[in-house]
Amino acid sequence: MNLDAYWAAYDATLARVRQEQPDTFAKLKTILDAFEPPSSGDAFFPGGADDTLGDALRDAGWAINWREGDYLWDARHPRTGARLEHVEGDVFDRTKGATR
Repeated sequence: MNLDAYWAAYDATLARVRQEQPDTFAKLKTILDAFEPPSSGDAFFPGGADDTLGDALRDAGWAINWREGDYLWDARHPRTGARLEHVEGDVFDRTKGATR
């Protein structure tokens, strides 16, 4: 994939998060896995751009707790209680009772 195609896919993934407004980790994972498969976490989405997954999730209704910049944060969906943690691109399902 060339760089233009990569950034187009990156932007399209964030647009999809905003449009579909996933309210569970499973729904979010479906979107993220279409961009890139998981590495160490339950899902993966890299940073490195002005627009981030955290920004897209905030726009989709999630509450974001920025812990250290745009590489370490956690999020909670206020209606469903779904929780996740983002660590340098790796996204972990932190919803109570989540299985890996």
